Amino acid sequence: MNKFKYLLFIILFFFGCSRNTTYKVTGVIKKIHIDKNELLIDHDIIPGFMEAMVMFFNIHKNVNLQQFTVNDSVEFDLVITKDSHYSLNFEILGKGIKEDNDDFLNDTDNIYRAYEVGESLSNVSFSTTDNKIYNFSENISNKLTVISYIFSRCPMPDMCPAIISHNQFLANSFKENPYIDFIIISFDFLYDTPEVLLKKYGEIEKKYKNIQFLSSYSHYNDLVLLTKQSNLRFWGVEENNIGHTMRTILVNKNKTILKIYDGLDWKPGDVKKDLRNLLTIY
Repeated sequence: MNKFKYLLFIILFFFGCSRNTTYKVTGVIKKIHIDKNELLIDHDIIPGFMEAMVMFFNIHKNVNLQQFTVNDSVEFDLVITKDSHYSLNFEILGKGIKEDNDDFLNDTDNIYRAYEVGESLSNVSFSTTDNKIYNFSENISNKLTVISYIFSRCPMPDMCPAIISHNQFLANSFKENPYIDFIIISFDFLYDTPEVLLKKYGEIEKKYKNIQFLSSYSHYNDLVLLTKQSNLRFWGVEENNIGHTMRTILVNKNKTILKIYDGLDWKPGDVKKDLRNLLTIY
């Protein structure tokens, strides 16, 4: 009997500690990436978890993506694990009435295009968490700089929080090197003021002196210019319906792009290796 109680305790403990959280979600499919097993969905508010926004969802391998078409209205379960998420149990409710709209500026000016490796970014400015101006031409000089993009209200563990975690790993790896910096720019130009970023990420900046969070609040024009050149896309900030792509870039002291890391497919170890190799050159 005692053995049985002990075994039952172990089983309950294991499943209790490993339990995931599941949310019911409704939204409209905007893009289908069968090769990556993901869907871009414009979803409604998820009570108690997330505001309405447009984002990519990882789809469980048992879900047949061939059944979906763009603008399908769907309901599904979103499962949040410790380090990631996945979606399953899809039900097609009908066709969505929203039109696919990326909400981006047209590339009418040559500087508002996606820059490639070897091209130099324009000089732009943002605000630091202590309300000082961070100017690219002045602050990036004589350094290698890793530039990432986030917004503070992103609740998905494998998106913006993962980008921050990647940068922390790299910052710790090069904490003794004064020639490598990591800047993380929020594209939420309405909500993420310097004060908001300080409250949320101030402890990270204290721990990692080579990480700097930057606010685009009151820097909208610079934000648009830099994100266009970085080929980072975001939308829905003014509608509180934020969606975005993921991209990290590495530049040298002249703001010249040396490496581009798309999405979250890149590994911090690979960037660490690239930085070590580049240190022998720059």
